[in-house]
Amino acid sequence: MTESRSNLILPGDPEFDQTLGLTLPPDWQVVASSSPEFSLVARVDQGGVLSAVPWEEAQEYIEGGEYDERLEEFEDPDLLEEWELCGEA
Repeated sequence: MTESRSNLILPGDPEFDQTLGLTLPPDWQVVASSSPEFSLVARVDQGGVLSAVPWEEAQEYIEGGEYDERLEEFEDPDLLEEWELCGEA
């Protein structure tokens, strides 16, 4: 019997975060064609998987606290403080 390895990389797999950094979400071209300015955001409720969104939605993501929630997942207070300092300018 031969052992097969799945090509599916799930959250928790060491390659998951690395893979997220190398690929764009499947729908990015649709969003880009409908909105001249778009961004990629990592949704907390989607396990950190990147989503392409129009810029207005990205602003809501940042200003509405979802970005802060994502930073808290990483427990990196320096990044959170850096963002807060940028907002004061």
